[in-house]
Amino acid sequence: MNFKTKLLAAAVLPVMLIAIASYWVINQQSNSLAETQIATLEQRTLNARRAELEKMNQLALNAIRQLYENPNIPIAEAQSRAKRLLHEMAFGEDGYFFVYSLDGTNIVHPRLPNLVGKNWWDLQDPDGDFVIRNLVKVAQSGGGFHSYVWNKPSTGKLAPKIGHAVLVEPWGWMIGTGLYTDDVEAEVATLRAELEQSIDSTKTKLLSLTLLAVLLAALFTYLIRLSEQRFADRRLKELTNRIVEVQEDERKRVSTELHDGISQLLVSARYGLDNAMTHVGPGANKALTKSMGIIDDAIGEVRRISMALRPSVLDDIGLAAAVKSLGNDFAEQSNIKVFIDTTPVGDRISGTARTALYRVAQEALTNVAKHSNAEQVWISLEARSQDVCLTIEDDGSLKIQNSKTDNPLNGSDLVKFHRNQDLGMGLRNMQERMDAFQGALSVTPSTRGGLRICAILPVTGRASNKAKSADLTSPSKPLENHVS
Repeated sequence: MNFKTKLLAAAVLPVMLIAIASYWVINQQSNSLAETQIATLEQRTLNARRAELEKMNQLALNAIRQLYENPNIPIAEAQSRAKRLLHEMAFGEDGYFFVYSLDGTNIVHPRLPNLVGKNWWDLQDPDGDFVIRNLVKVAQSGGGFHSYVWNKPSTGKLAPKIGHAVLVEPWGWMIGTGLYTDDVEAEVATLRAELEQSIDSTKTKLLSLTLLAVLLAALFTYLIRLSEQRFADRRLKELTNRIVEVQEDERKRVSTELHDGISQLLVSARYGLDNAMTHVGPGANKALTKSMGIIDDAIGEVRRISMALRPSVLDDIGLAAAVKSLGNDFAEQSNIKVFIDTTPVGDRISGTARTALYRVAQEALTNVAKHSNAEQVWISLEARSQDVCLTIEDDGSLKIQNSKTDNPLNGSDLVKFHRNQDLGMGLRNMQERMDAFQGALSVTPSTRGGLRICAILPVTGRASNKAKSADLTSPSKPLENHVS
């Protein structure tokens, strides 16, 4: 071996050895960090889902607590009212509450009424898990979680699901609800693919730079190593930032849907109890007051954590009928007269746009109940040639006192107050929903004394409707055709 060969070997071999060592270390650290970050994201997301499920079941218990704890209500009547209440409580496209007796007989199932009255104690999922008996078991042990595989209503396909069950001991009921976690698995798989692609890209670039370092020999060895180290650090930081962004996006989605969904149910329940207090004797006032306090605390908690989810009523009966139903429910719960005038919207706007208008109506009625002394509310939904217009108008005044006069704000002062003060997430959410569809939202004084909220969305053409493919008419069908 001549001197040049020895010199080249002396220059190249250390670079190659260092490059190989660096390649192995970076590969190991990148894979380890990626797995750690993926596991952390998955665990945090699942923990958030579990906390959401536990809170939802607590909300269900609070909703019927006054029924099973009140000795003045006959058991049959109390259970009948509780069944109706739990049947109507739903959250999002795939969320609902189900009830079983401790022997496995179904009592309430809003998505699959043909299960009601039949015993499902021996029902198993595709993995052989006895779903109902295990849910009953965790409920009897003080309440808890159980994971199983079940058919997802929105897709008609099997998907992993986390269930939470609690026990209503006086009645021997197991109340349960659940959330599907297939979206978490899909998100983790997507993130894993992105991380692997980034790591593979880093490996390729590192190898190329290593070969370049070998060709340039010892002169560039140190510079190449330094450059690669910085490059690897930068890529790892980008991966970490990406994971943080995914976490924040998930928290924001959960916050918005909690505020727009579960919060509205809690507020409705709160004012239903408030109205009920005027019709019961002194003995029940204490229990109702306690329940109202619990609901107030729950509302505050939901707004604090504030957790795709489309109201199923829109798919079932359309926007016009859904708005009419919303107004009727509001009138019944708040004791406020509601006048409704709607025209069918059809497919003039997309499904997500219809959801946005429905949410605006929900939030506007919530604001009327919370911030107004209104006695009457007017709701109008009009399908015009170029747009769809939703108007909510009341004859009340905002329950916030003017600091100068100590009188409730009215008319144009109300609008000025709205434009210059922070009234919470509600009005901001309305505006954001309209902005997302190039719509407009206006808040003006009503000629009837209160506020007039007008939301307008431009016509975008016919939206395609998704067909439901699952046949849920027979309890004897395979498990894929059932929902829980």
